[in-house]
Formats: sequence, C-alpha cells, structure tokens
Amino acid sequence: MESLIAGDWQVELLPAKGYEAAYAPARAVLGVAFDAQSGMHAFGSDRIKPFRAKPNGLGFVPPGCDVYSASPVGGEYLRIVEATPGRLAQLPARQFSDVIDADAIAAAHAIRRHLLADGYAASELVEVQAEILVERVRAILSMDQTFPRNGAWITPNRLKRIDEYIDCYMEQKIRVGEIAAVLGLSEGFFIRAFKAAVGVNPHSYLIDRRIAKARHMLGTSREALADIAAAVGFSSHAHMSACFRERLGVPPGKLRRMRSPQREV
Repeated sequence: MESLIAGDWQVELLPAKGYEAAYAPARAVLGVAFDAQSGMHAFGSDRIKPFRAKPNGLGFVPPGCDVYSASPVGGEYLRIVEATPGRLAQLPARQFSDVIDADAIAAAHAIRRHLLADGYAASELVEVQAEILVERVRAILSMDQTFPRNGAWITPNRLKRIDEYIDCYMEQKIRVGEIAAVLGLSEGFFIRAFKAAVGVNPHSYLIDRRIAKARHMLGTSREALADIAAAVGFSSHAHMSACFRERLGVPPGKLRRMRSPQREV
C-alpha cells in the first residue's frame, strides 16, 4: 500500500485484491474506485446487499457511519482520510458512492501517478489534487437531491458483459464497434453512453483494463515483459511501457521491482 500525509489529508492507494472490512470511521473518508468491483456492502444499517460498482466512481463516508464491505477480488482504490480533524466537519452527514465526476476522476488519476512515480516526494503535488477531490465531494453534498447518475443506460450488468468480453479477447485487437455489438448498440451511441457512465471513452477504458491485467501479471509471475505485453493485447513491450508511463507515471519494469503492497482494511 502506498500512503503519505499530504497537508490535511492521509492518502492511501490500496491495491486490487480481495478484502472484508467493517468499521465506523472516526473521521470523514472519501475515495475513488479505479476498477469495477463487486461484492456485498452495507452503509449505516445491518442490511447487507450485493453491489457492483462502476470504475472511476467517487464515494464519501461521514464520521460515525457504520460500514461493511467485502469483495472476493476487489479493485485498486484511492482512500483519503482527514489527517487534520474538522476540515469536513460542516459537510452533510450523508454517504454516497459510485458517482461519476470528470474533475474527481482526473484528480484521482493524477494522485495515483504521483504516488507510484514519486512516492513520499510527491506530498505537495498530491495535496493539490486531494483538495480538488474534497471540493468535488463538497459540491455533490451541497446539492438538494441525490447526485444524478449519468449514463444510466450502461448498467452494472451491462458493464459486466463488457468486462467479460474484454477479458475473453484481451490478447487480440479489440475494436470499439465490437464491444458495442455485444450490447446491440450502434458504435456512436455506445461511445456517448459509455463515457457518460464511466467517465472515459471505451478505447481509454480498454487500455486501462490491459494495464490492470498486466500489473496483476507483473506481481504474480516472472514472465518476460514482452510476453506479458502480448498476453494482454499490447502490440509490443514498447507500446505497453509507453501506456504505463502515460497512465501510471512509471514503466512496468519499475513497478515489478517495487515492494508488493498489502491491502489494509
């Protein structure tokens, strides 16, 4: 787990692995799920129910809210907690999750790049992006009604079908039109609906899925980087490295050499 104190915030990057957690946070918690996740959860009650969260979803848990969440697979998650009490004290005590917000997505991805590429040296850069995330939470909670879910046509079940298709054919070249056909949609409509639902276009999402699979392989196998690139559908080792540098700020070889983090809940 990558973690640092950035100004008033404790910032943690939790790896993609199975987890089970039950807690009532003493301080406000906000987070962004980089990957689609499924499992069981409950907020503020003992009614545990299944969930399937979209990738890039922003969430917020106020202090004292009872939380239970479990997933057999999990997903990479950015977690931000008040290091200095009181910054979020005036916010409404209302939990939310799975909100797609373009500014929040950009800030979360920037924080991840800083943490992976620069570690503790990135505290000032991370603080700037953390403040953006906090302001997005503040804006969402200040609304009189529940934050609207954009792109409702791409439901969690339909996203699951998309993920299954990508995983099945990941070694091959996948065209956006082929993914749209899985749902019986025209390519143009699918691109618009998908971006509204997930916050990124389908091609960018496909690259994110390839990178996530490659990262898993980097941590669980000793396969050559060129073989991993081929297994997840990159045209070459160089292509994979370029995508890693662009999305994560570090090449795959460096990630392999980094300490393998343990998820803490």
